[in-house]
Amino acid sequence: MHSRAAEHWQKTHGFGQTIRRPVERRVHAVIALTLVTMVAEVVAGWLTGSMALLADGLHMGTHAFALGLAALAYMVTRARAHDPRFSFGSGKIGDLAGFASALLLGLSALAIAGEAVARLFDPRPIAYGDAILVAVIGLLVNLASAALLGLGHDHGHDHGHGHGHDHRHGHDHGDDHGHGHDHAHDDHSQGQSQKLDTNARAALLHVLADALTSIAAIGAVALAWATGWLWADPLAALLASAVILKWSISLGRSAAGVLLDRQAPEAMRQDIVAALSSDGDTQVVDLHLWSVGHNAWTLVASVVTHGDDGPDDYRARLPKRSDLYHPVIEVNRCTGDGSGHPAADPHRA
Repeated sequence: MHSRAAEHWQKTHGFGQTIRRPVERRVHAVIALTLVTMVAEVVAGWLTGSMALLADGLHMGTHAFALGLAALAYMVTRARAHDPRFSFGSGKIGDLAGFASALLLGLSALAIAGEAVARLFDPRPIAYGDAILVAVIGLLVNLASAALLGLGHDHGHDHGHGHGHDHRHGHDHGDDHGHGHDHAHDDHSQGQSQKLDTNARAALLHVLADALTSIAAIGAVALAWATGWLWADPLAALLASAVILKWSISLGRSAAGVLLDRQAPEAMRQDIVAALSSDGDTQVVDLHLWSVGHNAWTLVASVVTHGDDGPDDYRARLPKRSDLYHPVIEVNRCTGDGSGHPAADPHRA
C-alpha cells in the first residue's frame, strides 16, 4: 500500500493524557505551602527548643513527599502520553501513584494507631501549649491546602480534543485501522470533569487526614489539659487513625480497580449495549468496557446480527462521548440455517 494512502488509516496514539489540568497547578501550590510551613516549623522548633514544633515540621516533609508523588505522576503522564510502548496511553500512571499514596496513608494510620495503643497503656506528660499550637498550625495549613485542591471538585475543562472513535471508511480487512474524528465537549464528560482523578484524590486525602488528626489533637489535648485525663489524647488519635485507614482502603480499591481493568459502571455498560442493539436485531454477546485513565474509556465489543451493518455502522451508534477512545467492534453474521452460529469470518474494526 502506498505510504500516503496508509496515512489515511493511521490512528493517533492518544487518550487525552496530554492535557495540563487546573488541579495539577493546585497540587503545586499545596506543595509550596507545605514546604514553607515545614521550614518555618523546623526553624521555630530549633530556635525555641520545642520538640513538638520540630517533630511536626519533619512530619510535613513526609506530607510533601506524598504530594510530590502526585505532581510527578502528572508530569510523567503528559511526557509519555504518546509513547507507543503504552498500549492504552499513560493515564494509569496517576492511578499507580494514587495506589502508592493509599499504601502510604494506610501505613501512617497504622503507625499512629500503634503509638496511640502504646500510650494508652503508658501515658506520658503532654506539653499542652506546644501541642495545641502545633495542631492549630497544622489545621490551618491543611484547611488551606484542601481549599486549594478544590475539596473534590475540578472545574477545569480537561476533556481534551482530538478524541478518535476510529470510524473506518469502506476498508474491508479485519485490521483495527481507523481515522480519528474530533468531538466537541459533551454532557457526559462535562459531568465527569467535576471529579478529581485518583491521583488528585490521593493528595486531597493526605491533606484531610492531617486535618483530621489536628482536629482530634486540639480537642483531646484541651480535654486532657482541663481534666488531667492523659488517655484522651491517644484515644482520639486511635479513632482518627481508624478513619484514615478507612479512607486509604477506599482509595486503594479505587486505584486498583483501574489498574486491574475493572469493568465500567453498569449504567455506562447498559448505555453501550442499548446503543449497539438499537436496531432490534443485533445482540451484544461480549462487551469489555474499562478505564484507561481519568475521563478516558475504551471498549471491545462483539455483536451478532442478521443484517449487513459493519463495524463503522456500529461505531456510529455509540453514545457521542468525548471520553470514549478507540472502540473496537467485532461483527458476527448469523448463518441462514437458523443455528445461530456466527459465520466463519467475522469483521473486526
